[in-house]
Amino acid sequence: MEVCFNMVEPFDPTSLEGRDPLECGGVGREISKIAEYTIECPYCGNPSFRVEEYVYEIPVFGRILLSVGSCSLCGFKRRDVGVLEEKGPKKLVLRVRGERELRYLLVKSARAAVLVPEVALEYTPTLYSYGYITTVEGILYEFQQAALVACSGEQSQQCKDILAWLEKAVNGEIEFTVIICDYDGLSKIVGEGVIEVGLDEECRALTGYST
Repeated sequence: MEVCFNMVEPFDPTSLEGRDPLECGGVGREISKIAEYTIECPYCGNPSFRVEEYVYEIPVFGRILLSVGSCSLCGFKRRDVGVLEEKGPKKLVLRVRGERELRYLLVKSARAAVLVPEVALEYTPTLYSYGYITTVEGILYEFQQAALVACSGEQSQQCKDILAWLEKAVNGEIEFTVIICDYDGLSKIVGEGVIEVGLDEECRALTGYST
């Protein structure tokens, strides 16, 4: 199937005013601000984009870096999250064989791309992308929601096939592969069977770093 959906971004955990930005059953531990600086806004180009960086200690992932930025002139905002110890361009590959792998937790950083090669589903980062913590199943749900929107009112066999495949994948009925391409190296999948290698040309193209 030759198709690519622009995956809908999930809920931004850092947007909760006055609350723990990683609040989920009380997982947050000892937040501390480590940096605050102003740079050129990636949207309007003015030197008015203020960035605040925080470090969290949370179960499973360890030290997490949260980056929150906003422009005082145009209002553009960006949120990112990543595993602090993970650095360098990398490609994460996981073969999902059933319900166990579907429950694996993962961090997807803002500039990471996600690919499911069996059905040519891919998410490529944009200026408006941000990082988040989810599960492998959560990634599938995001693809599923994007597919429902893209196929709304369309009765093509391609749409029917993709939606049927996603339904089986979410239910753990078929095996498939999840690939995360991360030029910044801040993404992570927690679980057995995760293969980590360097970025290949396909990954570099998906993340926008083809050279």
